Amino acid sequence: MILIDFKKKILGRIISVLSKILINLNFFNKKIFFFIFNCNQVILKKKVFYKHSGYIGNLKKKIVDNITLIKKSIFKMLPKNKKRIKIMKKIYFFEYKI
Repeated sequence: MILIDFKKKILGRIISVLSKILINLNFFNKKIFFFIFNCNQVILKKKVFYKHSGYIGNLKKKIVDNITLIKKSIFKMLPKNKKRIKIMKKIYFFEYKI
């Protein structure tokens, strides 16, 4: 069981370190789980994202919560194979303090 605290840390820096740990740690045979706390207190540069289809006047705003943003960024930094889904199942996210 590995506990990670995201309180007052920059999102990209901590996720890059976490993805390197997940890639290099061969824990499929072991019972190791990652628990990520304080997802709502992570430092983000922007929370509003824009989506455009290419047609005139089709710009849309999209507001994303912290947990979905963290999940997507971890998922995209892992290698693109069958193990990525197994790794994501062993990560648990919490918004409250320890």
